[in-house]
Amino acid sequence: MADQTAHDRESFEAQGSAFLRQNISDKPEFDYAENRPPRSYALAGSTVTLAVRGVPTRYRHHFGTEEVSVEDLNATACEATRVTAAYEAFEMAPDIFFVTYLADPLHSVAMALDLVKGVATVVMGEMTDSGIVSTVGASKVEEREGRTDGEPGYHEPFNLGGTRFLNTYAHNVAYEHIYLTGVYETWMGVRGPQAGQADTEEYHAFKIADGVYLLYWNEGVLTAQMTFLFNFFAGNCVAELFARVGGDIVHNTIGADTKMIHTKLPELPGVTRIEVFSGE
Repeated sequence: MADQTAHDRESFEAQGSAFLRQNISDKPEFDYAENRPPRSYALAGSTVTLAVRGVPTRYRHHFGTEEVSVEDLNATACEATRVTAAYEAFEMAPDIFFVTYLADPLHSVAMALDLVKGVATVVMGEMTDSGIVSTVGASKVEEREGRTDGEPGYHEPFNLGGTRFLNTYAHNVAYEHIYLTGVYETWMGVRGPQAGQADTEEYHAFKIADGVYLLYWNEGVLTAQMTFLFNFFAGNCVAELFARVGGDIVHNTIGADTKMIHTKLPELPGVTRIEVFSGE
């Protein structure tokens, strides 16, 4: 007889905690960064000033090789105006970067920095006692002004409904993503610490370019925010994981080889598709 308690809430939380703890382990059994795209250092030595859409707020980023200094150009004299933090960047398409850092131990930043259009979409997470509060904003890159005419081409919200794919993070870790509508997606563990587990989340997606999409969601049971940048033409993704497990804060980057199973998006006619994955 099958164990009827195998997928109750307690076991769900235990499997989820195992996933999070793999991401703070020095020697993980399941390495979610095994198939992560290589880091990019192309931003080192550059300055990127983000002017937030609709409000008089500007953040100037000075990128080094390992650290970024972020200055709030509109802060008052009594406010903290500059932070320096370790960052990671990944060039997921020509001049399109996924950049992530911790502004402080309880505030995460992950962005699609699009130097082609001169804009950025920024996902911010605030860790609170009751969970993570996520916000998203659009900015223009001041250093790219004058290269395009008219209003900046901000990244628009996007509907990935009808899209299904397999993410392989490591030789022993794989998940399916099934985007049911423009609001809900279901993930299912195929291999790894969450094998056999699934949940449905409310997601938010933005089109960066054809085949390139930024999206994020907050886990319904775990205290975790996931922010992804996918390139379906390249067949890969990178993600920021911002979470809390026990008393530990988790903040790192993971990545996967991404293989399309099905999509209704007309802009992806040439993306290679695979047969339904069985997990064997």
